[in-house]
Amino acid sequence: MLMERSHSSNSFEHRLTNIKKIADDLPAALIIHRADTLEIVYMNSTGLETLGTTLEKLQELGPEQYYVKYFNTEDSDEYVPKLMHIIKTNTNEQISYFQQVKTPLNEEWQLYVSNTKVFASNDAGEVTHVITVAGMLDPVHHITKKVSRLMDEISFLRQNNLLFSRLTKREVQVLKCMAMAMNSGEISEKLFISVATADTHRRNVRNKLGLKNNYDAVRFAQAYNLV
Repeated sequence: MLMERSHSSNSFEHRLTNIKKIADDLPAALIIHRADTLEIVYMNSTGLETLGTTLEKLQELGPEQYYVKYFNTEDSDEYVPKLMHIIKTNTNEQISYFQQVKTPLNEEWQLYVSNTKVFASNDAGEVTHVITVAGMLDPVHHITKKVSRLMDEISFLRQNNLLFSRLTKREVQVLKCMAMAMNSGEISEKLFISVATADTHRRNVRNKLGLKNNYDAVRFAQAYNLV
């Protein structure tokens, strides 16, 4: 599952706050829409810079004119039915589709691949918001897989921010070493600490993050840009 959903307005606001903490670091556009009107609730800086606008201007523009201004509406026949399906069924399915986008910086259509899924639903189980991550298609770099990985990374960061924040500065250093498959002896030499202290730090890191194997350590280290 790429990300868990919220089921109340308070939870939605909390999730939105958490998304904002990491969204501007993503090399792709991240957009959150209301499910009933498709009004844009949030767009990260990458998306706004690409379109050469602000969130306020997009909201003033409205959903219909937003799509007319920036997108080839002929593409909608391909992805709108899929979008309506996940909204109506409240499925955890992620849909992927292509969109032709025209921006102020480039008058030619540019092909983007977008991944959308349910972001939040209310207490009645009705979808209230959907989230989309979109990146310009680059066959050399296999952007489709990259966008999917971005969605996975967002989910992982959101689910584990609290756990990671409990690590001390030294434990973060030890986590980095663990991700590089260093043993306690190697860690002690690198950080100028005793082997016993290195053992203690490794044990604390495993307990705090719930690590089961070295792969888990690598996953955390990569997600938080330690390696």
